[in-house]
Amino acid sequence: MTKGKKQSLIAGALTSSAGIFISKALGLLYVVPFTAIAGEANMSFYSVAYTYYDILLSICSAGIPFAVAAMVAKYSNNEDYKTVILVRRLSMALMLLSGFVMAVLFIMVSGPLASSVLGAKKTPEDVAILRNVFMILSLAVVCVPFLSSFRGFYQGLKDLKSYAFSQVLEQLTRVISLLALGAFFVYILDMNNIFAVYMAVLSTSLAAIAAIAYYLIYDRKHYQPIKDLARHQTTRPKEVGELFKEMLLFGLPYLITALLGNSMNIVNNNFFINTATSAGSSYEDAKLALGIIQVQCNKLTSIPQVLALGFSTGIVPYVTISLENRNFKELRRNVLDCLDTVLYIGAPLCFCLFALASPIYYIMYGKGNLSLGSEMLAWSSLLALTGTLSPICSSLMMSLRFRRQSILYLIIGFGVKLATFFPLVKYTGFSGAITSSVATSLVIIFLNLNLIKQKYKVQYARVWRRLGVIVIGLIAMNGCFVLLRWAGLTVVNASRLIGVLQLAAYGILGMITYFITTAFFRLPQHLFHMSLPAMVRRMTRKVIR
Repeated sequence: MTKGKKQSLIAGALTSSAGIFISKALGLLYVVPFTAIAGEANMSFYSVAYTYYDILLSICSAGIPFAVAAMVAKYSNNEDYKTVILVRRLSMALMLLSGFVMAVLFIMVSGPLASSVLGAKKTPEDVAILRNVFMILSLAVVCVPFLSSFRGFYQGLKDLKSYAFSQVLEQLTRVISLLALGAFFVYILDMNNIFAVYMAVLSTSLAAIAAIAYYLIYDRKHYQPIKDLARHQTTRPKEVGELFKEMLLFGLPYLITALLGNSMNIVNNNFFINTATSAGSSYEDAKLALGIIQVQCNKLTSIPQVLALGFSTGIVPYVTISLENRNFKELRRNVLDCLDTVLYIGAPLCFCLFALASPIYYIMYGKGNLSLGSEMLAWSSLLALTGTLSPICSSLMMSLRFRRQSILYLIIGFGVKLATFFPLVKYTGFSGAITSSVATSLVIIFLNLNLIKQKYKVQYARVWRRLGVIVIGLIAMNGCFVLLRWAGLTVVNASRLIGVLQLAAYGILGMITYFITTAFFRLPQHLFHMSLPAMVRRMTRKVIR
C-alpha cells in the first residue's frame, strides 16, 4: 500500500465522521432547550419510546434501503430500467405495508408494554403518558420507512446530493418543530411539560413528511427520465418474486445486526426501573436515572461514537478490495491503521467526558441533578470508548465475510448483558446498567479481534505500544486540567456563560497538551503520515479558511 492510499483510508473515514458529526451536533444542541421545556423527570418517557422506535424501524426496514440502493445501481448499470422502476415500486409497497403492520401492533401493545417498562411501582398517570407517547410515535413507524425507500432509490442512482439534502431537511424540520411546538404548548398555552415530549415524538413524523414532500417534488424532474428510458426498453423486467427474494436476502443480516446492536438499550429500558426499585431505590429516582443515562449521557457519548459510524463506513471498501486481491499484508495494515486512528482520536474525547463530567453536565443541563448526572456521565465515558470500538470491529467482521460469527458474538454479548445487568445494578447502583454495557462491548471487541487475528494473522503489538503513548498523553492532559483547577477555573461555580468559556479553555489546552505529548513520541506523525510542521501548516490553513 502506498503512502497516498494510507492517507486516503484515514481521510475518507474522517470525512464520513465529520458529516455525521454535524448531524449529531444538531441532535445534541436541541437536548439542552428541550430538557428545559419538558423537564428532566420526563426525559425517561422520551428515551424509552425511541429505543422501541429504533427496534421497530429496524424490523420495518430490515436493511431494505441498502438492498434497494444496491439493486438500483445493479440494474441501472445493466440498462434494465423497467426493473429499476419495479424495484422502486416494490420497495415502497413493502415499506408502507411493513410500517403500517408494525404501527398497528405497536398501538395494540402500547398499554401492556408501558406497564411492563415502568415496573411494579408505576403510577397509572405514568402508564397513560408512556402509552400516549408510544401511540404518537406509531405514525413515524409508517412515515420513516417509506421515506427510506426514496433515499435508497436515489442512492442507487448515485444521486447523493438529494440524499444528503433530505437528511439535513429532515433533521432541521425535526429540531425546529420539536422546540417550537413544545414551547408553544408549555409556555403559550400553559399546558403540562409532558406535552413537550408529545410534540418531540410527533416532530419525527413531521420531519419525515417534509422529506417525503421534497422527494415528491424532486421526482418531477429526476424520476421522469428513468420512466422514459423504461418506455423504450424492449426486454422484460425481472420477476417480482425474484426481486422480492433478493431484497429480503440482502436485508436479513442487517435486521439481525440492528436488533442485537440495540440489545443493551432493550435490557436497560425493560428492566432498569424494576431492578433499581427492588434494590432499594425510589421509583422517581430510578425513572430519573434512566432518563439521564439513556438521553442526556447518550447524547454526549454519541460525539466520540461518531468515529464508529465514520470508520465503519470508511474501512469497508479498503478491506474488501484487499480481501478480493488476496493482499493480506495490506489488509492487516488497514485493520491496524483503523484501530490506531480511532484510539488516538477517540481516547482523549472519552477522557474529557470522564475528567470533566461535572463541568460538561453543568454546561449542558444546569445544576439540577448535577451530582447524579455527573456520576452517570463519568461512567458513560467508558461506554463511549468501548461503544466506539465495538461497531467498528463488527463492521470489520462483516467486511471480512465473518457474518455468522459476527452475529454469534453479538448474541454472546447480549447474554453477557443479561448476566451482568441484574447483579451490577443491585450491588453497585444505577451505574451498574452502564458497566454491564461496557462488559458487553469488551467481550464483543475481544471475540472479534481474536478471530481476525487467528484467520488473518493480525498482530496487535503495535496497537498496544501506541496505546501506551496515548495513555501518557492522557496523563499529561489530566495534569493540564489539575493546573487549570488550581488557577480557579471551576466552571460549575461560575455562570453558564462564563462556564462555557472556562470549559473551552479546558478542552483547547487539554487537547494541545495531549497532541504535543504524543507528538514528542512521534505518534501523530506515524498515524497521519506527515511531519509535525506539515500538520501544523495544514491545521493553520483550515482555521484561516
